[in-house]
Amino acid sequence: CRCNDPEVVEAHLHRKIDPFRQTPQEKWRWFQASPNLIVEKWEDSPDSAGPDTHIYYLLDKGLAVIENVHFPPPDDNWKWYIHIADFEYSEKLGAWLMKDLFVDLCIEPDNHTYQIFDLPDLACALDAGLISHQDSRRILERVDWLVKQIVHRKFPLEEIEHGREACRILGWRA
Repeated sequence: CRCNDPEVVEAHLHRKIDPFRQTPQEKWRWFQASPNLIVEKWEDSPDSAGPDTHIYYLLDKGLAVIENVHFPPPDDNWKWYIHIADFEYSEKLGAWLMKDLFVDLCIEPDNHTYQIFDLPDLACALDAGLISHQDSRRILERVDWLVKQIVHRKFPLEEIEHGREACRILGWRA
């Protein structure tokens, strides 16, 4: 595990955020659909995104849910890719920030078959002191909650359905 210096992180954030400040509003790829939901039309990752790919940032649930992820074989069976994350609004940057919390889940098109990824990364972060024991507990509780939603066939979540509707209204999906 390694950790970048704060100056490196801030420079990286500016390299990502500054170009979007020049983008006219009608070409924005993000829209805050509600206080706890941001939707994104994600087309700029040719290895994993297409015109049908959308990201739903569930701010209060701590999930970044990518719908219609396009991975090459043998991983082409996944429809959903979910980052466990924390979100905060930075007044200084004037932007929402997502802090990836190491653990990811992928879900097949049946919305029931799933796989958890990167648990060793969580352990490495704990060993390196990047997160506390309380943080790891909170992350694992979030993973457990999400798995229960999937197992009990409550996925896609209601917030995702609201995000899909927002994408339809924005003309991002049929």
